Amino acid sequence: MDLLRILDDKPAPSIVDAKTLGVSGNTSGDYWLPTTMCLYQKELTDQIVSLHYSDILRYFETTDFKEDVVLESMETMCHNSALVATHPFLLIDHFLPKSLITRDIPVHLSETSGKFTVLRDLITLVQEYETNTAIVCQAGRTMDLVEALLLGNKVHIKRYDGHSIKSKQKKHKKVSHSCTVHLFPSTGWDTKKHPIERRLERFDMFIAVDPTVDTDSKDMLSILTHARKSKSVEARSPIVRLVAINSLDHCDLYFRKEYKKDSKEYLESVTAAVVVLRDRVGVLPPDLRPIYNQHLGYLVEWLEDPCLPWPLPDAYAIKHYNSMDVERSLLSEVNYNQNDDLDTAFTSNNKKRSRGRPQLNGHKDSSNDTTGGDDNGSVPSFYETKRLKNDYSKNPTKQGKGILTGIISNDESMGANYHLSSEILTHKLMQLMGQIYFELERQKQEIQMYKDVNPIEEKHVEFYNNEDAKIKTKLDNCVGVTVSNKNGYKRLEDENKEYYSKIEDLESQLESKFKVLDNKWENSHELTDLISKSYELTEEIEKETRKGESKVTESKYMEKEIDRALTSINESTTGMATITAECQKIEEDLRVSSSMFRTEKEQVIEKIAKLKEEIESEKKINKSLETKLEILAEDLKKIPVQRIRPSNTTSYSSRRR
Repeated sequence: MDLLRILDDKPAPSIVDAKTLGVSGNTSGDYWLPTTMCLYQKELTDQIVSLHYSDILRYFETTDFKEDVVLESMETMCHNSALVATHPFLLIDHFLPKSLITRDIPVHLSETSGKFTVLRDLITLVQEYETNTAIVCQAGRTMDLVEALLLGNKVHIKRYDGHSIKSKQKKHKKVSHSCTVHLFPSTGWDTKKHPIERRLERFDMFIAVDPTVDTDSKDMLSILTHARKSKSVEARSPIVRLVAINSLDHCDLYFRKEYKKDSKEYLESVTAAVVVLRDRVGVLPPDLRPIYNQHLGYLVEWLEDPCLPWPLPDAYAIKHYNSMDVERSLLSEVNYNQNDDLDTAFTSNNKKRSRGRPQLNGHKDSSNDTTGGDDNGSVPSFYETKRLKNDYSKNPTKQGKGILTGIISNDESMGANYHLSSEILTHKLMQLMGQIYFELERQKQEIQMYKDVNPIEEKHVEFYNNEDAKIKTKLDNCVGVTVSNKNGYKRLEDENKEYYSKIEDLESQLESKFKVLDNKWENSHELTDLISKSYELTEEIEKETRKGESKVTESKYMEKEIDRALTSINESTTGMATITAECQKIEEDLRVSSSMFRTEKEQVIEKIAKLKEEIESEKKINKSLETKLEILAEDLKKIPVQRIRPSNTTSYSSRRR
């Protein structure tokens, strides 16, 4: 028995009481159960956000973008994040096993998803009771994975979507289990094809793997109220929503209480929270970690009596993040720890009996060393501790860097330039001198470049100064013209005012004269009427005079136009006569050419007739020749051919000659 190993094992963490946890005493019947996320889920969440990096910045920093493209990108990011929060196999399929009914699949599914780990622990507690538990999740692959996970528990499984991963499995003897798990799709449940049996007792618990499910819909209400009295205290089954903490599930659960799901504010708030919280996604508060480390045994009392208040805190609030928070988060790199934070805390605080334990590579245990360590409390490594103290195996006296490198300094306070006070020429000194010469040469080149460019820049300055002087001259001229125009405007306005005042004085004098005349003479109104009529007649005479002048001007203009029209008519008549003569000439030419064409046509027709006659005669001659040739060929066939076979000697001698 290895007593050291037993004693050094990490202790089981103690669970704090409900008051310390901040339990609110919620008895609404709709509770949330936060879940963790494995390392692979966290990395996938960060990768999903990185894939939509440009669209996220465009959505939060600008307004000039195509709404359909960017909004679809944000919705796609949220959808993929929700799939990963449930299980990575819903988003990727290159790790998905070929068969979901093998023995190691439940363990593999729970290891790759924090939500499935919590679901498995919860079903492990429930399976000890004779209960009916309803699990609601998305139809399709999600339900297949949930069923594959449940195959590792001692429960009966019944699906309500017409499918099962056990359909191709060989039939075995049915094993009696006290607990039955009913799998329902969150949407698209056909209640006519797959109804709930009437003899079935009520559902003791409603587990929502899909936390966005609408529990107020007609289908979900039929599950929650099945075989329950409507007016009783337990009119509905208790709902437990599995929510991956700080993930899209958590954001949706919080923000849909404030905004409508199709609103712009909802999408902005959820997207910003998913981006900013991706470095804390799936990380439970320290007070809740012991509960999950003990496989949810803390919930046994509530499972036995769901009328008790929910023993966990309510959903944590999420901050409203703005565009600056999103940009700052995107510019920071997210690093996840391979180990769970709870395990890391135990290993870092474990200092008992470390002297006698063997260490890797012969290193001593540095857990008792308090000289190093980062801000998070992690113990520095052996190499880092020795490095800080210059404690090397080949440096027994712990000499400084200057002595070890051969660069001796008389004054250590000189810092980076301590090598300049040494009388020893070293490689480092030569290298630094070469670097300084290189920088000096580069500075000289830059100075020479500025000297070469200086005359050009001076010409530019002179050109712009001249242009500035021209513009100033134009501006002064414009200002002078503006001032003179203002003065002329004021002068005219003053003159108009004087004329207006004179007219008003004359009118007032005229009215006073009329009044005096009325007082002196009884028939003065006739005189006033005559004067007003004379005014009117004077105005009409002026109008008629102006009209007459305009008529005279118009008549002069019309006379000029008539002269122009007559001139153009004469020119048109002359042109028409010329064109008519040309047309007659063209017609005469056409008649002559048409008569010539007729004669040529008749000649051609005669030639064609003659050629036809010649062709006929030639055909007859050709036919007679063909008959003669046939007769001659028959005669040649009848002539016998003489076949003479000369001797070999004669032929040989003839060849030699």
